[in-house]
Amino acid sequence: MHYLKILPVPASLFFIVCGFLTGCFQRADRPASAEEVEDYFVNPSPAKYAALAARTCDTAGLNAAFRAIRSRADTGTVRVWLTDSAGFQYRLGYTTPRDYAPDSAYPLIIYLHGGIGTERNDKGDSAFLMLAALTDTFKMFLASPSANRFTPWWSPIGLSRILQTLRFMTLRYPVNPRKVFLAGVSDGATGCYAAANTICAPFAGFTAVSGFGGMLPMLGMQLAPGNLMQRPIYNVNAGLDHIYPVENVKEFVRLLQEQGVGITSKIYPDEKHGFDYRGKEMGALANLIRTWSRPEASGLSWTFIPSGFPNLPANCLDWTLAANDASVNAFWRRDTLVIRGEGIRMLTASFPHIPSGKKITCRILTDEDKPLVRTFAPIKLHWPQNLQLMVKRCFPVFTGTANVYTIKF
Repeated sequence: MHYLKILPVPASLFFIVCGFLTGCFQRADRPASAEEVEDYFVNPSPAKYAALAARTCDTAGLNAAFRAIRSRADTGTVRVWLTDSAGFQYRLGYTTPRDYAPDSAYPLIIYLHGGIGTERNDKGDSAFLMLAALTDTFKMFLASPSANRFTPWWSPIGLSRILQTLRFMTLRYPVNPRKVFLAGVSDGATGCYAAANTICAPFAGFTAVSGFGGMLPMLGMQLAPGNLMQRPIYNVNAGLDHIYPVENVKEFVRLLQEQGVGITSKIYPDEKHGFDYRGKEMGALANLIRTWSRPEASGLSWTFIPSGFPNLPANCLDWTLAANDASVNAFWRRDTLVIRGEGIRMLTASFPHIPSGKKITCRILTDEDKPLVRTFAPIKLHWPQNLQLMVKRCFPVFTGTANVYTIKF
């Protein structure tokens, strides 16, 4: 497989994701309430999905629920408790612009704090203040979830908290889907590399300060350069860092750059571990917010990270794997999708550039002499499928666009 070979990877925690369920639902007369929509979107589970899928299929009613949720969303500096996918509570702190237009869209930075070696579950309470100076330049949202020694950022549950924070914010506020960024310091920077490696799809880019992504294989996560190269990474370290020797960091960055990962690296030779020098970096971070945007991918490229980690690749919505080591690579050659999958039986993919309702021709490359050529029609998106796609895409958008395909190998 296409992993960065550093150290063997042990088994990790098991992570439950709300997958594509099958079956028939008997419609109930009662429409979905705003409270049910909110609970499902922020804290999805198969049981909540089944209950909501049985409600009346009413796009107007769902949009009304979204408006109701946003109308009562708090503004200013807010702290709340969330419950993660394992049932543990953690603190989320965030701030909003003083005044924002509900019909506009604004950037969001999710900030990952450091110092996760404690049992505290509230260190994200005010961690977003580390980047508060950026709000002098932009109208934007800042949010910071919490992690600790039992739920580090690079664990399956830690990564699910990042996605849950994103869904919480997009449900309540007008977040620009092309301007969502992840930033972190120290352990949070290592968490940024973990997210870039496993859940890059919703993000425009990653900023990692005073951390070391090279730790991840030792912590149980395989690194896939093909995944990491899909988003830009801005890597900042200090020359006098007593935790992560700068020469180790340079070697790690060099190794990834040689494999095509888009890392911009900056070293402050006279600074120490942490981000006390952040005033010097605010201009550079502001420029990244201006220039980075989430790309619209037309193909597929992903190495699936095993051991229960959430995988959130661009355009790939669901899959059935035949092996622990699995990957998919697909690109368009004129009107034909050329696709190779290893260790994979089926995938459901979305291609935004394909006109709604159009069939696609796939040239499926296998180990046999001749490739398989098959034609696939788009699947029909009904109420249940859209409920799943909303969670998968991390934005509460109910769409009838039929450019989603199930491809069988």
